Amino acid sequence: MVFVYEVLLYLVSIGLLPLFLVVRGRSLANVPQRLVIYRTPAQPHDLWLHAVSVGEAIAARSVVAEIQRMRPGTSIVMTTTTITGQAQARRLYPDATVTYFPFDFAFAVRRFLDHHAPRVFATMETEIWPNVTRITSGRGMKLILANGRISDRSFPRYRAFRAIVGRILRHYDRILAREETDRERFVAIGARDTLVETSGNVKFDYEPDATPLEIAPRLEQLIANRKVVVLGSTMEGEDEALLPEVERFLNEQNAFVIIAPRKPERFELVAGLLGTTSLRFVRRSEIDSRPDADILLLDTLGELARIYRYATVAFVGGSIAPNGGHNPIEPAAGGVPVCFGKSMSNFREIAQVFLRNEAAVEVDNAADVLAFATRMFEDEAAQRAWGARARETVQQNRGASARTARRIVELLS
Repeated sequence: MVFVYEVLLYLVSIGLLPLFLVVRGRSLANVPQRLVIYRTPAQPHDLWLHAVSVGEAIAARSVVAEIQRMRPGTSIVMTTTTITGQAQARRLYPDATVTYFPFDFAFAVRRFLDHHAPRVFATMETEIWPNVTRITSGRGMKLILANGRISDRSFPRYRAFRAIVGRILRHYDRILAREETDRERFVAIGARDTLVETSGNVKFDYEPDATPLEIAPRLEQLIANRKVVVLGSTMEGEDEALLPEVERFLNEQNAFVIIAPRKPERFELVAGLLGTTSLRFVRRSEIDSRPDADILLLDTLGELARIYRYATVAFVGGSIAPNGGHNPIEPAAGGVPVCFGKSMSNFREIAQVFLRNEAAVEVDNAADVLAFATRMFEDEAAQRAWGARARETVQQNRGASARTARRIVELLS
């Protein structure tokens, strides 16, 4: 099976290479690191911590803090898969060795392990790579899958390949599931029941980053004491639906709007959409280019979490368009009233907790988003109450990071 997987991996890589060059050409700079071609000398580490992208890199921060509290001096090599995750990890973990996750070719995995020599491998969320799992386990390393989730969409696929997936999962020394449903699903796809436990969601341990934004003085001049709507992590189809509603909203409200597309490839597209409206907007990358504006287009990476501190109300995108949603904890932790659409399968349990506590509002469409914003603008008592419940909900669900760190430290002992 290992030989078949390796051959298929090479064939798929070769077949997808032309598409990769066209669509993801900017990622070519990552290839040497993903093939583990380094210029730095080899250095051993205690822990290899993998966080796929921005959300996982942010979520891991509280886990790393707990690890360092419980076991001071733990050396960490942190990997990400995406460019945005890499940028976030380099900013958040200055004391760690930050690099890209190796391609799952056996030779690349072995070179990575030879170079960094970790003793424990911990992956945030459900990143299951056959060669990484097999080779790390074969070298006697301990493996832990943390903050594990199996989505409604992926569960049937994993279950269909239970014989293969189960064989991979049985290499893990511990699997920490977010909630009981996830724990049951891990067992159903072949994980050992005795090694899977429910530990909660580390994303609830998020602490707002107090570091001032570089653009803070200029942004505050633009806002000029107006109330602020943040449309965060918007996806294809959402910006197109939201902008006409924003235009109507700004005709009625003395407000400032910040739009933060989730994907960098949409920055230019959204700027073009804004250019077809009567709205006065400025791009974050050109924030000094005009004296006033009603909209800021956040066309840079890694700043959205700190932008939420300016919000009177926030919409969390990827949820009106059927993309599974994004994390509402970042604005909620700062006491910001939050709304999101019905497509929240990627944050199923988080969304349910917020809705159950009346700490967030579920909306059907773009018009509902701006209707919620209008309500929060016009009823300050309601705005304070929704914000307080959002913050309290985050506070009440903390603790998973300490439980996760404790399990990792046990494996390092």
